[in-house]
Amino acid sequence: MNCFLDAVSGKDMTKDICDMLSKYGACYLSDGDYLVSGIDMPDGSSIIGIGASSRLVLIEGDGAYAVKIGSFCTVKNLSLVGSLEKIKLPEAVGNRHGLLFEGNAEETKDYENQPKHSVIDGCFISSFSGGGITCNNTGYSIRSAITASNCHIFNCGAGINVFSFSEYHKFTNIISTENLYGCINNGGNNVFVNCGFDCNETGFLIDNSRGQSNNQSHGSAIGCTFNHSGKDCGIGIQILGANWGYVFEGGQVFYSKIVLENSTNISFASFNFGGKTANEIYVSGGNLTAFSNCAFFSQPKISVENNTKLKFINCFTKDGEPVTT
Repeated sequence: MNCFLDAVSGKDMTKDICDMLSKYGACYLSDGDYLVSGIDMPDGSSIIGIGASSRLVLIEGDGAYAVKIGSFCTVKNLSLVGSLEKIKLPEAVGNRHGLLFEGNAEETKDYENQPKHSVIDGCFISSFSGGGITCNNTGYSIRSAITASNCHIFNCGAGINVFSFSEYHKFTNIISTENLYGCINNGGNNVFVNCGFDCNETGFLIDNSRGQSNNQSHGSAIGCTFNHSGKDCGIGIQILGANWGYVFEGGQVFYSKIVLENSTNISFASFNFGGKTANEIYVSGGNLTAFSNCAFFSQPKISVENNTKLKFINCFTKDGEPVTT
């Protein structure tokens, strides 16, 4: 069984890769640039490279994604690029994606028959106007999810882009940097562990401001960093209209603002807030937001509008002063 494929300079390799996936269920890429116009992976198939030197390059102007993942698929040890040159970040997230995991749950409400669990590991993803990793309309079944780990994503519209109607995805050891958004997380029950959302224009966004994500939030970000957003004056964490709460624990926010609007049960526990300038925290509307057991380099600049439920519990500056509103 010959599942190995060599790159051919200047050739669109989409059909070669898809034929091998259909015939063998696997395609192993050697080093080189593989031009593609959009690979649709059959269920149960795998694309595996030898590392960053195995590059899938989405042809300019063709296709909305480099790879669309089916059920029980594996994408491992390769690079996916939307352009051979670094792109100018878009003003809003675009529609060219690196890895796309997509169903039709919003249209059918048939959550059980969406694509099933797939794995992404060890990938370098860059220069897509949309999401480096995008999950769209995959439904509310716990099996309709991806696990993504050990990836670097940069120079994209969003490093990770999870739409509404997309739940239970797990992201571990992801570095998402130099993107317009490090992460847009508009689905529910999605978990992020040991991820770095640093040096993005905006680090981490949950947006239900227009009621577009009816099942947003109620997940967690554990051991993650949200540093140096927008050249040290941007937003590290922005949560708009999240109704079901979100947990941030054991992380860092340096040189980045926190903006919370019309949200409920947002929890920051055991966080380190730092930088030589005071951290800025803005809370408008909503219900409980709690900061507990957090350390601040200095007294934060706290702005509160239409909210009486903001709490700082056992939070202190480096000089031992309690943090107060």
